[in-house]
Amino acid sequence: MTDTPARKMWHRPGGGLPSDRPSGSVRISPPRLFALALAVMILVGGLALLAPGMAEPALSVPEALFTATSAMTVTGLSIIDVGQRLTPAGQAVLLVLIQLGGLGLSVFAALTMITLGGRLGLGQRLVVNQRLGTTSLAEAVPLVRSIGLITLGVELAGAALLAVALPGDALGARPLWTALFHAVSAFNNAGFALPSAGLAAWSGETAALGVVAALIVTGGLGFPVLVAVARRSRWSLHTRVMIWGSAALILGGGLVLAALEWRSPQTLGDLPSTARMVEALFLSISTRTAGFSTIDMAALTAPALLVVMVLMFIGAGPASTGGGIKLSTAVVLTAATAAYLRRDTEVTIGRRSLPPEAASQALSVALISLFAIALLITTPGISLAGAAFEIVSAYATVGLSAGATAATDISGQVVLMLAMYLGRLGPLVLGFALVTRTSARIGRPRADVLMG
Repeated sequence: MTDTPARKMWHRPGGGLPSDRPSGSVRISPPRLFALALAVMILVGGLALLAPGMAEPALSVPEALFTATSAMTVTGLSIIDVGQRLTPAGQAVLLVLIQLGGLGLSVFAALTMITLGGRLGLGQRLVVNQRLGTTSLAEAVPLVRSIGLITLGVELAGAALLAVALPGDALGARPLWTALFHAVSAFNNAGFALPSAGLAAWSGETAALGVVAALIVTGGLGFPVLVAVARRSRWSLHTRVMIWGSAALILGGGLVLAALEWRSPQTLGDLPSTARMVEALFLSISTRTAGFSTIDMAALTAPALLVVMVLMFIGAGPASTGGGIKLSTAVVLTAATAAYLRRDTEVTIGRRSLPPEAASQALSVALISLFAIALLITTPGISLAGAAFEIVSAYATVGLSAGATAATDISGQVVLMLAMYLGRLGPLVLGFALVTRTSARIGRPRADVLMG
């Protein structure tokens, strides 16, 4: 068939859609664009925190960059006391960075454009779809609107509940700001707190800790799950995996941590039995990327620290405010291992068969993450055991610290910033950004390799 002018317009070398780019312009893949945008926003956030009136005394360049990195990656590791050092203006900048990092750059930009009455172009819809794991271009705008409404509603409701649940001395001189700050920080799994002692200052405030825990879990489920629940849609396999998997991991982690620390006087041992379980469950929830702590992490026993590291590594859900390799990845890896041991040819979850590439993708996520952690674990100025905990916490964007972060020097802070940055990018985005895709032009002979 002879090509008409209309057909030729859509027929481009290498395929794909036509573009209005001028010839010779540089094309950046979405993963590389996201990596660049995240780095730029961290730099902008650091410069904002360096502005006059943001801190008393003013932050140094390393302190500002570390704080901006931790906020944009919603990690929560800190080398300053944000409640005492940052002014109200500085805390507001920090909160904006947390919100921007939690929603994600693409979703935040799309939400801002829609709010201002703008329209999303094809490229913007594709980027949003990639971030949220949907394929419908028509669904991009309604999905972004739903995410904005859910985020605003949950954070305001959380702030109102905290303002009621906390006593006046815990709320401080600016009770509404304190409640809003912690609600946004909790929903975005950021882990920043205004009290110098963190949420240990709220120890015993069961109602307030319950609100914080609910916000953490909600933000960690992932926006696709929240939208499905809000719309009362039929639960997909992913929604069921995230909801039931989160419940199992929270309860199981809480029971294991309670058993390991039950008699330890430095952590849970001196508390009443009910308070011990509350603290253990809260730690199990917060460990999976929020980073709030009501007990001294350095006082945990070695087995408990190992459990915490495993929970941090697993993390929250895809397209959520949390980090880690994601709960769904861990579930797929477990299902793939079980299928192999049963000699099944298909990987199944909940009477559903997964695509053939699901196991490979899950394995790639886990291995890239382990490799990145292994490269960063020799953090200067920190012992190997201390570095292992801090790097896993930083890479999984959790923010829990056993004390090494505050004690490290500038070289160690650079390594921790790199770990937070790579962890927020995510292993697959990192891999796609670094590796150029190539297509094999010829088939290659097959061969076997012995394993196990």
